[in-house]
Amino acid sequence: MHGEGPDALSFLPRAVLFVPDPRYRALLLGTLSMIPKNGRPIGSITSIRLRKRGSLPGLVGLTTYSISEYKRGRSEVLSPACRHMITFYSGLLNRLTDDAVMGVMAHELAHAWLNEHVGPEASRQREEDADYLAEMWGFDRQLSALSSETEPA
Repeated sequence: MHGEGPDALSFLPRAVLFVPDPRYRALLLGTLSMIPKNGRPIGSITSIRLRKRGSLPGLVGLTTYSISEYKRGRSEVLSPACRHMITFYSGLLNRLTDDAVMGVMAHELAHAWLNEHVGPEASRQREEDADYLAEMWGFDRQLSALSSETEPA
């Protein structure tokens, strides 16, 4: 597995991890360690958690967004302070290989990095944008594994 030290978490400076399962915690840290270090950290992620199942069938990961407060920016105009929460669902992740799980994780991190502001039911373009960014980060193999394990034959 890739580096699992505190450096892997530097990409998520505000995030609290609620991922007690050793497999998924190691995969998350491995995913974070693969993201290029020249990118901007994701300061808006406040939590990443693992749950057994989601409310929608087939849901393996979900990034939600909310405005937590307003604060003054440099221009003295009030701007929203956003926060992202990422949830992974082990009920379906358990059926995937490690590469496919890392593909899910990279995809959800890409959603937060893109700083999305609308609900998960929005456009297909957002999904493609998140996949494209995860590919740019070097997760081609993991996304291919995810696609081959979840797309209908």
